[in-house]
Amino acid sequence: MTILFITSLALLLPYRFIIRRANRQLMLLKKFVPREITKTKASIIIAARNEELNIGNCLESLLKQDFPRDQVEIIVVDDQSVDETVGVVKTYAEKGIRLICLGTGDAAGKKAAIARGIAMASHDTIITTDADCSFPPTWLNTMLSFKEEMDAVFVAGPVQFRKEKTMLDRFQSLDFMALQGITAAAVSNKQLNMCNGANLLYTKEAFLAVNGFEGIDHVASGDDMLLMEKIDKALPGGVAYCFSNGAIVVTEPAVSWNAFIQQRIRWSSKAKNYKGFFIKATLLLVYLVNAASVCFLLAGAFDAQLLQYWLLLTTMKTIVELPFMIRIAAFFGKSSLIPWFIPFQPIHSIYTVLAGTFGLFSKYNWKGRKVG
Repeated sequence: MTILFITSLALLLPYRFIIRRANRQLMLLKKFVPREITKTKASIIIAARNEELNIGNCLESLLKQDFPRDQVEIIVVDDQSVDETVGVVKTYAEKGIRLICLGTGDAAGKKAAIARGIAMASHDTIITTDADCSFPPTWLNTMLSFKEEMDAVFVAGPVQFRKEKTMLDRFQSLDFMALQGITAAAVSNKQLNMCNGANLLYTKEAFLAVNGFEGIDHVASGDDMLLMEKIDKALPGGVAYCFSNGAIVVTEPAVSWNAFIQQRIRWSSKAKNYKGFFIKATLLLVYLVNAASVCFLLAGAFDAQLLQYWLLLTTMKTIVELPFMIRIAAFFGKSSLIPWFIPFQPIHSIYTVLAGTFGLFSKYNWKGRKVG
């Protein structure tokens, strides 16, 4: 165990380097604020499956954008829902919402739905989001203006969970903010291709240039990061991150621990399909640091010295992460969650190891479908 502890300390060195570098990059990022309403036209595409409880709120939020209505079309692509999603969307037909339904003979899944929406979109600039999201009135113009200013072909935007009501909500928000902070820093510094499908913009030209989801269409998830990786490789320099409070999309957290684990397993399952060495190495490093922590925590139940090892390792890891978390929490207006960061550390390490392990080998449930 002493050798394992020394190895764990050695792993903390590159881990510390990555987190501190991300924190420095966040310090350098300037919040983007658009100067005026852009003239760019866009097609917003929402792939929806069994979202009758959420799609109405999502569409209402989109219709309240501070943006000329004649410059944007909103397309909902129903992915073979078995609830009343289609019926809810149809009530918005008079407000210009387009509905496309995937039939039983069509390819199914989120990527298939998005691809169908893009094929039928009227505009070259595509924005994708999810049916359980809501948006500040400034969202659309901020994303489009940023795209124009940066001359980008792919823009990742910030995402956060709704206001926390339960302990699970607080845990998810802290975990998700960490991912968002790494995304903002890494994409802005051209280090990693990370993003979230709830807030993406890309051009139809770029999508077609990489043959859309071809080559990654066998992966149930991956409509975000795997596509980003393809576009970045084909069109280097065209990927950017919109670091702006006016572009923050709000989405729903998982409703239970089981749903949360299933979601994170789905996210982890994409890892084996990444092409870049650096992102794979980074994910492996994060996994190993947390795995070491879990090993010492479990072994500490039988040996007090090993529990001391766990405490020391966790303390050092927390000291590395805390400044970064304070900075990204301030950006999202969730600084009140920081006191929970330390007590959540053991849970975070355990879930990271579980999701990382089962993401490589296990099947999971997603939108009523068994995947994997």
